[in-house]
Amino acid sequence: MGNRNRLSISFKKEHQHIYDHLQEVSNKSDFIAKALEMYIRSGGQSSISNEDIRNTVLQILREKNIFPQTLSYSPPENLISEEDVDLLSQLF
Repeated sequence: MGNRNRLSISFKKEHQHIYDHLQEVSNKSDFIAKALEMYIRSGGQSSISNEDIRNTVLQILREKNIFPQTLSYSPPENLISEEDVDLLSQLF
């Protein structure tokens, strides 16, 4: 265990929510390593589409009986701003 690579990071105020989330993660090193590994394997691009996310969210909501089974919603294009995309690219 003596040969561990160490890294210290800090967060800007606008990334407070990310810092707060990491505070709740028990093994921060493993969490960050897995997130970065997924990012690297995907060539720096998310392999999850907005449609995949939408379908997953709708499935969870239906299972919790929050929305009716016949929910039909077409989200507007470009739900994520370019600034959000840049931030996610920098983080992962």
